[in-house]
Amino acid sequence: MIANLLTVGNAVCGFIAIALMATGPRLAEGPPVELKWAAWLIFLGMVFDMLDGRVARSTGTTSELGAQLDTLADMITFGAAPALIVLQMHRLPEVWPWHLPNWVLWCFCIAYFLGAVLRLARFTVENVPDESAHLCFKGIPSPGAAGLLASLTVFYFYLKNFKHPELVKWVPPAWKEPLQAFADVIPGALPVLALVLGYTMVSNRLRYAHVVSRFLSRRTFDAFAYVIFGLVLLVALPEITLPVVFLVYLLSSPVQHLAARLRARKAAHVADQK
Repeated sequence: MIANLLTVGNAVCGFIAIALMATGPRLAEGPPVELKWAAWLIFLGMVFDMLDGRVARSTGTTSELGAQLDTLADMITFGAAPALIVLQMHRLPEVWPWHLPNWVLWCFCIAYFLGAVLRLARFTVENVPDESAHLCFKGIPSPGAAGLLASLTVFYFYLKNFKHPELVKWVPPAWKEPLQAFADVIPGALPVLALVLGYTMVSNRLRYAHVVSRFLSRRTFDAFAYVIFGLVLLVALPEITLPVVFLVYLLSSPVQHLAARLRARKAAHVADQK
């Protein structure tokens, strides 16, 4: 019961995020704060998503209903809501130099949403009963993809707040204009990133670590130290820490895949020389 309530909490976060973007934003008046709160709601849904399965297993209340409910909730919070954020962010006035045709924008957002749907459907079919033995994913998990899009949205609003003097005491004056220029690039780049994430979610070649299961399986001092250090950074500078973490996670699998291919090619070259 408690686990299902947590799953419902995840779905409610996604619904509220979508409702905020559907009823609140006035894009012609500048960046609407509703987009930022919608992004934060995706992270709140992520917390519910991390807790529901573990609560169900610890209380012995796992069920087929809970698994299907979890998939539907993820589809709302990590599929539909991020796609709508990308759609609305790209319509901001600052995007005009990078503006995509409306039909291309819709295609990119739909591609992300379909990638999330297929990713979640495959995970539901292939999911193992004991998630602690599940140490990696085929393709980036939908919360990871949604987290990157949401974190860049939060980072965009953080950079836009640099016009407030009390928020920029630690920023060198020479950095302010480049950071403002970088902020204006984010809404224009989000649709392309969403398209890449849509493919990455359904890729069979890329393997992504199940971070929580890896941590619980190790439980070493180093692992706890990394977690504590990350939590400190997350509390102190969440707007900067979140996009860095999710971007590193996105790149981790392609980098490892490329490194493995280079090692294999080098080993084959050495074998040929012998």
